Amino acid sequence: MTVVNLRAKEDVNLKVVILGPDGAGKSSVIQGLIVRLKEGWPVVKMRHLKPRLAKLRPGDPVTIVVDPHGKPRRSALVSLAKILVWLLEEWYANLFQDQRETLLICDRYYHDLLVDPIRYRYGGPAWAAKLVGQLMPQPDMWILLDAPPDVLQARKHEVPWEETSRQRDAYMVFVRKQRNHLIVDASRSLDKVIADVAHAIIGAPIEGTGNRE
Repeated sequence: MTVVNLRAKEDVNLKVVILGPDGAGKSSVIQGLIVRLKEGWPVVKMRHLKPRLAKLRPGDPVTIVVDPHGKPRRSALVSLAKILVWLLEEWYANLFQDQRETLLICDRYYHDLLVDPIRYRYGGPAWAAKLVGQLMPQPDMWILLDAPPDVLQARKHEVPWEETSRQRDAYMVFVRKQRNHLIVDASRSLDKVIADVAHAIIGAPIEGTGNRE
């Protein structure tokens, strides 16, 4: 595995995905990373889940999910149409919006749908969702914020304990299959988690293969 200090490469465009069940602290960690790493890249951006092809305007509503399993699944046809549109949006953003010299930190990514299809109201076949996941632009690094279910539930209990435990296991299985990943103990203090993730991003591999835990 070839590891270099990315801050020494002025033209690097790095895409990092932060995953984890509700309560893992994704948003807080990302905000801390933006502050810590903003001097290393000309542009540091955070993106939640999907690319926005149109810029937000003042007054545009921001959706806050408080009951992720509260709505029924969509039909198979509508579900398939939505993930295909998502695929096109992701590739468009990857080719035309994500400029060079940018650190893009993603709070969730398409593959969240594979772990928790109910959250995204996906009612199509699992094989189709997995196929679209393989066709998606892949990030340079996957980072999983992991913590015991009791810790996650103490922070957020929007889904039952059993579902939190299932999601934690599913995230672990998924991320361990990815070429370049890091699993971080998110039960520790926020400062320690941010420091570990920042260190991993600065030294993230550009070429080669390998897993980091």
